[in-house]
Amino acid sequence: MACRERPGARLRRLAAIGLIAVSAAPVRAEEASPRRVFVSGHSLVDRPLLDDLARISASLGPNLAWSRRHASGSTIAQRACREGAPAIDESSGPGAEAGPYDTLVVTEQHDLMGAVLWNDTIGELARLHDCFAARNPGIATWFYVPWISLEDKRDPASWLAYERAAAPLWRCIVAAANRRSDAARAGNRIRVIPAASALAALIERTPPGWRAAEPGEAAARLIEDDVHPTRLGAYALALLVEAATTGRAPRGAWAPDGVAPDTADALQAFAGDVAARAAREPEPDPADCAKRLRVQATELFWPYMERTMWRPQAGFVEARRTLWTKALRWRWKMWREPDWTPFAPPPEARG
Repeated sequence: MACRERPGARLRRLAAIGLIAVSAAPVRAEEASPRRVFVSGHSLVDRPLLDDLARISASLGPNLAWSRRHASGSTIAQRACREGAPAIDESSGPGAEAGPYDTLVVTEQHDLMGAVLWNDTIGELARLHDCFAARNPGIATWFYVPWISLEDKRDPASWLAYERAAAPLWRCIVAAANRRSDAARAGNRIRVIPAASALAALIERTPPGWRAAEPGEAAARLIEDDVHPTRLGAYALALLVEAATTGRAPRGAWAPDGVAPDTADALQAFAGDVAARAAREPEPDPADCAKRLRVQATELFWPYMERTMWRPQAGFVEARRTLWTKALRWRWKMWREPDWTPFAPPPEARG
């Protein structure tokens, strides 16, 4: 004799099956927990780059909410934590909250020699990382490498030479910050987003999928004035930030109106490749870092600053005086302190 189901049993069984099916279904991008990103920076990471980053992330999943500490031309020190807590701007993105954040993106003023000699970028970067790590020990901190102003956008050869020389030294700065940071010494290291090198590569070598262009034409497509990104440049950099911070190539991501599909595809692939190569970069040797800085300060960095920054601001005579003064002081310092290096670990971290 067959057993009859008790009243309501079949309904409960079907409901249970439905619950299992729902729980087994993949979570849609818009339902996943949003990424929570804090950006400490200036005009090189201003909008629309951050809005593009949010749209790119949302198109690939999960959503992204960003907060920021922003001041044009500012140093990391000017955006430091206050009383042990991050300072947040009212201009943060929609949905931004006070934290805890899972990602910190931070940049510095674009003067490399200033970062080494006056702004204490190494110490300030280490302290900012530790401040955020105190609230989330698993936070991923990324240093967004800034780029210097172009001397001549129509012929960017001198700028390309500067950025090729500066890129390893920015990595040296990050490595030195890792040697000073408590969180980094515990295993949570600061990593690099090579924004300057990516821009230089796009200007110097047309990526696959782009119409062939001379470096000057490519520079005009990516740089608005002499330093700030165009609409296309901001999108390219947002793709790079997405690729670096997620570890995935942003293929098929959202693109703004006016960006042709083949251009978007090329930039998405390029961002993934650049981020992947950066992740494989070896740790720089502090002695090599010091040697690079000694030679290139007077041979490349300060002469470029004299032509590009000081001369337009103060005139030829004053700019040359500034250059000679800095060069003489630098050589005197190197003679008096032949073993000096900003890249050595602090005494308490040695041993």
